[in-house]
Amino acid sequence: MSLPNAILRLSTDVLADINDDERLAFAYAHGPALSGYGEDAELVCVWETESVPDDASDEAVHLTVARFQSLLEVLDGGEGWREPGDEALRVISRFAEGILLADDSELGSRARAEVTEFPQTLADAAREAVASEAEAVAKRLGDAEDPWELAETLTSGLHRAYVALFAAGGHFFPGREHRVEAVQRHLLGDEVPEAEAAVWAAAEAPRPERAERLPEAWRNLAKTVLDNC
Repeated sequence: MSLPNAILRLSTDVLADINDDERLAFAYAHGPALSGYGEDAELVCVWETESVPDDASDEAVHLTVARFQSLLEVLDGGEGWREPGDEALRVISRFAEGILLADDSELGSRARAEVTEFPQTLADAAREAVASEAEAVAKRLGDAEDPWELAETLTSGLHRAYVALFAAGGHFFPGREHRVEAVQRHLLGDEVPEAEAAVWAAAEAPRPERAERLPEAWRNLAKTVLDNC
């Protein structure tokens, strides 16, 4: 099977200049180009050094083996996923969905084997978070008058809901970008995206109507997620 053009470019134009460096442990690419819902891709290089080399290419993202392994361990312990910006989930989900392009050390293959066994501690913690926070989030959404508070509550709540949904299917949530396509790709059904759309519709209603509709829309989303976990 031929690789997408974006991946080929990274492999032949960028990684070719890096691959002979003995300090490189492994390299992988990820992005929508691999999944068929976009053209973008990113190269990640993982180094067997104490810190990222000063001369590392600015056309790739760089991590050390120690940092990469620590992020794996964080997720295995059921942490590192609760907020949209959490590095552990962001890095490891992209690795899990990506493709190895270099792996002379075989550390990449070992890490790939690790991520195929989804951490049950994470799945359990994510489901519990959605269940235990449902009423508190509904209340905050109903009471919110400041648009910033409303947006933060929705963003963090939806993030945890999708983490739980993907975890129940044995997948790391790849992030809000292309989440609907990712749900379709992993055959997780249309119920959650439809429930999310209802949440956004309620959030856009005028303030008195929003205070009534949004909490119920959130409760329905939480229930839909939990029913699919």
